[in-house]
Amino acid sequence: MGDPGTVSSRTTRLRRRMAGVRIRLTVIATLLLAIALALAAAIMLLVLHESLLNAADGATSARAGQIAQALQSQAPATIDAGLLTPSNDVDAIQIVSPDGTVLAGTPNARRSPLSGSVAPGARRTVDDARMRAGDDEYRGSVLGVTTPMGPFTVIVGAAEGPIDDVVLTVAVLFCVVFPIILLMLGAAVHYVVGRTLRPVEQIRSQVASMSSSDLSRRVSEPDTGDEIATLASTMNQMLDRLQSARERQLHFVGDASHELRSPLMTIVGMLDLAHTSGRPLDIDTIDTVVLPEAHRLQTMVADLLLLARADEHGVPLTVEDVDLDDIVDAEARRLERLGRVRVNAHVEAVRVRGDRDKLTRAVRNLADNAERHARGRVEISMSRDTDAGTASVTISDDGPGIPEPDRQRVFHRFVRLDTDRQRSSGGSGLGLAIVAEIVHAHDGDVHVADAVGGGAAVTVVLPLPGADQTDEPPSAASR
Repeated sequence: MGDPGTVSSRTTRLRRRMAGVRIRLTVIATLLLAIALALAAAIMLLVLHESLLNAADGATSARAGQIAQALQSQAPATIDAGLLTPSNDVDAIQIVSPDGTVLAGTPNARRSPLSGSVAPGARRTVDDARMRAGDDEYRGSVLGVTTPMGPFTVIVGAAEGPIDDVVLTVAVLFCVVFPIILLMLGAAVHYVVGRTLRPVEQIRSQVASMSSSDLSRRVSEPDTGDEIATLASTMNQMLDRLQSARERQLHFVGDASHELRSPLMTIVGMLDLAHTSGRPLDIDTIDTVVLPEAHRLQTMVADLLLLARADEHGVPLTVEDVDLDDIVDAEARRLERLGRVRVNAHVEAVRVRGDRDKLTRAVRNLADNAERHARGRVEISMSRDTDAGTASVTISDDGPGIPEPDRQRVFHRFVRLDTDRQRSSGGSGLGLAIVAEIVHAHDGDVHVADAVGGGAAVTVVLPLPGADQTDEPPSAASR
């Protein structure tokens, strides 16, 4: 007996080889052809056997009819010898009296009748008939005739041995030829499948040689227009998406590191100064420097966590009926209390389905962005489009505006159009990105346009609830 470990290793290798698509397709095609050939051979042998039997029946029946016609004018002993002579299709002829005596026939058929007598005018076919035990088997036609000399039974038989020999010879020929056909087909299928799968193996090897640090390489696309070419094209599109996602990730990590480093350096610097000097930080320094930087850091980390969750699973929402006008009105009042800009607000009663906290955050981010860039005025307006089934909130400022080429880019992460990167003037670059994620999670849209009189106008469009949702009648309030 061999080593069990060696036997197991060989079995594993054999299973792996048999698991290949090329081997599986070859085996399946060969098995299917083998089944088809076996069925075809069985049908052909059956048809051949029945055809030979029918030919024998036709020949014996015709000879029996000729003998019966001759007996109408001749006695069995004087009948023409040609009618009693065997041929290619006739092997035994008997003229039998009513008592079972063979009166005339071929020399090999004078011993005993192949079949019993039948009534005059009756005709039947016998199968596997023998004169005596151990003799050859015959298939014969039995015909009962009436003659001037009395009734007789004419029996004409064809030996079944030659018929069986023909069928057996054809069966042996099938057994010899069909395996050769199977081997040739198996080899052809193995070769053709191998050539067909060669581009797939090339794609696999090219992808396997790629590293996560270099996603710029692409697989070769065959100019065949078939499924393999589609696979290669799809693979390259996936690599494009992976490369783009990796570049965005690296850019995101770099920007996040830069943004987080500034407040951390400020906080660590102040603490290090206090540690070096041996004096605690005074309340004014904490209120004006350390605490604001800590709050900015806390807000930025929360924003980064929200964006990370949005990338992985989408923005999580707690959906309920939300009075959008209450959110907008509260933000307008908050800007007024800050007192840095003049606020003109037109609030219209609108109810939507969404997450109250997320929508509040989106409106606040837009309001803070407008307040930060405004020279002295911020305008907030709401509107409903019943035909389109949408509600919109527009927050505009009288600042420098946003150039048209940058109006989509401002919704990307860490994008700021300010020339300096101080948070006091440019923010963290995450506010509008978070707005876009929240709005898109609510199946809405956000876009930038020019404000009337100069500045930027950011509009959020949200779907209204369905007709089965309760909605307040529209009313307007201005401040």
